[in-house]
Formats: sequence, C-alpha cells, structure tokens
Amino acid sequence: MLQYILWGISFISLWLVIVWLNFLHSKPTRKKVLATLSIGIPVFSRNNDKDPIRTIKSVFSTGYPKELLDVIVVDDGSVDNSLQKMRKFQKAHPEMPFKLFHKENGGKASALNAALEKAKGEYFAVVDADSKISKDSIAISLSNFADKKIGAVISRIRVEEPKTFLERLQRVEYIMSSMIRKIMSNFGTLSMTPGVLSMYRTAVIRKLGGFTPDRNNLTEDLEIALRLKYNGYEIRMEPDSVTYTRVPTTMSELWRQRIRWTRGYIFNHWNYRKMFFSSKHGIFGVFQLPVNVLAVMILVVNVSIISYDLLNRLYDFLFRSITIPNYFLDRILSFPTLKEFILARNVQVYLPIMIAFILGTYLIIFAHRFFKEHFRGEITPLISYVLVMPYFSTVNWISSIFQEATRTKRKW
Repeated sequence: MLQYILWGISFISLWLVIVWLNFLHSKPTRKKVLATLSIGIPVFSRNNDKDPIRTIKSVFSTGYPKELLDVIVVDDGSVDNSLQKMRKFQKAHPEMPFKLFHKENGGKASALNAALEKAKGEYFAVVDADSKISKDSIAISLSNFADKKIGAVISRIRVEEPKTFLERLQRVEYIMSSMIRKIMSNFGTLSMTPGVLSMYRTAVIRKLGGFTPDRNNLTEDLEIALRLKYNGYEIRMEPDSVTYTRVPTTMSELWRQRIRWTRGYIFNHWNYRKMFFSSKHGIFGVFQLPVNVLAVMILVVNVSIISYDLLNRLYDFLFRSITIPNYFLDRILSFPTLKEFILARNVQVYLPIMIAFILGTYLIIFAHRFFKEHFRGEITPLISYVLVMPYFSTVNWISSIFQEATRTKRKW
C-alpha cells in the first residue's frame, strides 16, 4: 500500500510540474500606464523593528513622477519612537512629500483601510514598512493594468541582503515562490497579493469593501486576493518589478510567521470554500483551489511516510544493537557495496522518493536560472531547502491544522 501512495504522489507531482512549466514562458500584454498612484504604508513598530523611513525613501527613488504619487503612511499605534522619527523626517525632507496619520492599533487591514479612505490615486499600492522597492518597479507594475480584467498586480520579492544561513535558506524559498507565482499568473490562477508592493485598482478595492476588518483573519492579503478572484478579476505577477523584504532571523520568528501564514491559508480557503470545483470560477475553482489543498496533503503524507520509515529503521537498528552482541560496531564499521545497499532497500518505496528529490532539485536550478539568480555560496542552503524545509513545513502545517481545528486563539 505504501509504495502505491508514493508512486501516486510522484505521478501527480510530475504531472503538475509539466503542466505548470508549460505556462512559464508566455508573455502577457503590457502597455505603458502613467496614472496617479496612492501608496499605503502601514506601520506598527516595536523596539524599532521596522524602518519606514527607508521604505519611504525607496518609493521616491523609483523614478516615477512625484506629482503622480500620493504616499500615505499610517502609524497603527507603534509602541516605540517610530512616529516621532517619521514626523522629523517629514519636516526635514519636503522633497519627499507624504501624508502621515496616527491611529490606535487596529491591525494591518485597519491601517490599510485608513490609507484607502484618504487615497486620491487611480491605483492603490501596498508597501510594507519592512520592505523597499527598486527603481522602475512602479512603472513596470502599472503597465500590466492596460488589461482591463486585471484587478491586482504583485511584484517579485527578493530577500534583502541575506547573510545568515537561515536568511539564505529563505532566499532559496523566495526564488521558488516567485517561480510558482509566475506560473500561476500565466495560468490565470494566481490568488495572492503579498504586502511587498501589490497594486490594485482603487475603484475596484473600494467597490469590494476594502480590506477585511476581521482581526481573526491573519492574512488580509490572501483574503483580498480571493475576494478579487471571487468577483471575476485576475491577478498578475510582474517578475521585472523587483522588491526586497527582510525575513525572520531566528527559528522562533520564522515559526511564528509561518504559523500565521498557514493558519491564514486554512482560514481563508475555508471561508471561500464555495469556489471549490465551481465552474463559475473557471480553472481557478475547478483546478487551482483543489490543487492548493492537494499540495498540502501531498507534502504532509509524503514527509510523514518517509519519517515513519526512517524512525522504524532507527528503532530496528537500536533494538538489534542492544540485543545482538557486536551488532552496533559491525554495522558502523562495515561499508556495504552499492549493490548491497540497493538490494537492502525497498526499490518500490525509495524510487518515487528519489524521483521527488530529483524533481525538486531540478526545479530549484531551473528557478535560479529563470530569474538569473546566482548559486555562489548557496550549496548548503540549497541542500537544506530540499532535505530539511519539507520537514519544517510539515510540522508547521500539522500544528496549524490542529490549532484551527481546536479554535486556538489567532495571534499576529
């Protein structure tokens, strides 16, 4: 039974990769759009863990005409001196005009809705206070709105100056995420608008009621994306619009971030469950949404099976080491030939695992080449991404599913 499950998982994964990669190289229509753009920058800072001034500077360094920019910074009850710093910067740099508002803490969506209420631009962008945007990114993203069915455009996110092993590991993850988002964008099934420069049509977002006021919703960016899809709008990823974000520097920070993401993923997919298998929503409802759930199931089942097999073998080794004289030393000091090693393994179980490993490695190499990212000094993070990250993600998903099932309080 085990081998059939693994072969099924390998076949489905291979089929999905072939189908998706076929859509990667298609080029959507772009046309220069010069229009007014409001940019909402929500700020909630503790112990100066955000740097909104750096974000503001990056906005005005993109080369987009200042007279067309309407930059709105909303301090959402920061508990450090960020507000005072921004006020001081605002007075000292009139060449970078922006509006600054302060409100009691109400969550990111609340801050974005406050900015949306003040917005005067034809388009509305969200830029997180721990990110920065690169030159020409605004103009490049806006060019996608020449297509009237586009409701939102997202950028390609890179990890800013990864130095530690954990940051470099996340760099690989972000490159892979960018490739998947690009494929889904070309496929017409992209349903996410992360906070690192996502653009919307202002009139559309207002018509849909703005960002969700529900503080139980931990991923307001996913919710608004699903709402756009529900109402018939497309979301496009622009790979030439490059933005940068800071990532967690410790495992505890990374764990909390991913719990928030995965619980938000579960929460919002459940809220929009009526779209599943709905022909009204086209390929997104019939194909992509079920695949979103299937991908999580494949990950959890695959890693659980491999983990069970490894633990079972470890138990068997330890038991024999205790009960059989000299077994431990004989096994440690003896090196089997390749033939003996292969014959000692269940090929029907390990072959699909090897196929999945080779497939994952190929996709990582392909993604790096597609986005012209370097491999130099990244071998260890690359190997860790393939061998370690699936286990971290699986435990994270299991924890999130348990917390959602038991209705554990959601925390940002």
